[in-house]
Amino acid sequence: MNINWYPGHMAKTKKQITEDLKLVDIVIEIIDARIPVASQNPDIAEVIKGKKKIVVLNKCDLADEKQNQRWVNYFKTKNITAILTNSNSGIGIDNCIKEIEKSMEEEKSKQAQKGRVGRKIRAMVIGIPNVRKVFFYQ
Repeated sequence: MNINWYPGHMAKTKKQITEDLKLVDIVIEIIDARIPVASQNPDIAEVIKGKKKIVVLNKCDLADEKQNQRWVNYFKTKNITAILTNSNSGIGIDNCIKEIEKSMEEEKSKQAQKGRVGRKIRAMVIGIPNVRKVFFYQ
């Protein structure tokens, strides 16, 4: 007997992410600052391989400040930008938007050289349930 623990809705979502990934410029992965590793979907790293990525450590107000900084440094060693946020109060959202724009500067410059000016950055926001994927970008 073959038992599949992977729920159907998760498989469907993974398939949808894979299909939509070609339409986005950057992936924003929201994780819980209190449990960064446990709040990451292990399949996502493989699915988004090759895309620009920013990690948002949400609920940073509920985590230890020293640990938060250690996690930011950890991701930095992996060449991944990590931003501390609190989506309830909006703290860190501006920093996240600035980092997205900074990450996309080179691509926007290349597009401008080709005459494509004013194109918006297309981002995909992902995260497991309960990490508060509330994110505002205008």
